Amino acid sequence: MIHGRPPLAEAGASDVTTTLKVLALDFDGVLCDGRAEYFEAARRAYRATWPAARDVPDDVAAAFGTHRPLVESGWEMPVLLHAIVAGEPESALVDRTAWLPTARRLLDGARLAPETLGHALNRVRDEWFARDPDDWVRHNTFYPGIVARLDEILADRIPIAIVTTKAERFARALLASQDARLAALTIVGREPGGTIPKQESLARLAAAHRLQPGAQGLWFVEDLLETLDAVRAARALAAARLFLADWGYNTLEHRASAGWRPYIRLLSLGVWVGAIAGGAVMWVYGDRIRDYIDDVTMNVRERAAAQLEGAAERLQTVADTVEDGLSGAARRAS
Repeated sequence: MIHGRPPLAEAGASDVTTTLKVLALDFDGVLCDGRAEYFEAARRAYRATWPAARDVPDDVAAAFGTHRPLVESGWEMPVLLHAIVAGEPESALVDRTAWLPTARRLLDGARLAPETLGHALNRVRDEWFARDPDDWVRHNTFYPGIVARLDEILADRIPIAIVTTKAERFARALLASQDARLAALTIVGREPGGTIPKQESLARLAAAHRLQPGAQGLWFVEDLLETLDAVRAARALAAARLFLADWGYNTLEHRASAGWRPYIRLLSLGVWVGAIAGGAVMWVYGDRIRDYIDDVTMNVRERAAAQLEGAAERLQTVADTVEDGLSGAARRAS
């Protein structure tokens, strides 16, 4: 009997658990919900750069948060705000395929370059953080149960690395606001010249920990499906285990699409933090449980097919008997 939550890498528990050597986690959308900070920084950048900027009331934050999964680069955030307050149709914001041409059209109309908005966003964020770091931190919220779960994983002596395009000083300040031990975590993803593709950061991480070929033993939790696809395509990461965080900045379509990718496991927040019964078991033994479910499903299908085949044979026998009887009756009647 298992009492409480089993350790993440309990010896001998399963071949799944023993493969976990390094846990890599995205930051925004996996550990922390930064939509309130994104909204305020984007609003300030929009006011500072957009020609004849429109008023952006506080209640726009809800719509901004809803459409946050559309955004992949910082320059898009002020444009998204403008799209919302300018009344762009919902069809222009339905997915990233529709959003990018919309964003480019709005940029061209304002005669702005992406770099201009990107620099403005970075500038207002830097100024905000320098002037009132506590207020900036308060605009970021860690997802429920995340901090406690990280503490437990560290207690199991499993290395954790944060893989993010967020500036390290921002990520470290947010971690420090929750737990001093978390502030010491490894954070990778940026260099002085800019961001590093996450697949490259993960490959370096695997090499630093001397993992087996293909980064066997590396588990990566990310909220962007496109990023997981890029990681999977990297030969050096072919054996890494990939998880899509369904609580992050993704959509129902992204989560449904992940179900068609056998190399990605869809992960819920409740399961990951163990907030629901059996949650930790699903996190640790996810493959074993999934394989069992697949086996049961296959057995049910096979039994159902056999039963249907048997029923069809019996019906055919009855039909043959009835037909013979009718033929005999017809001959006697003649």
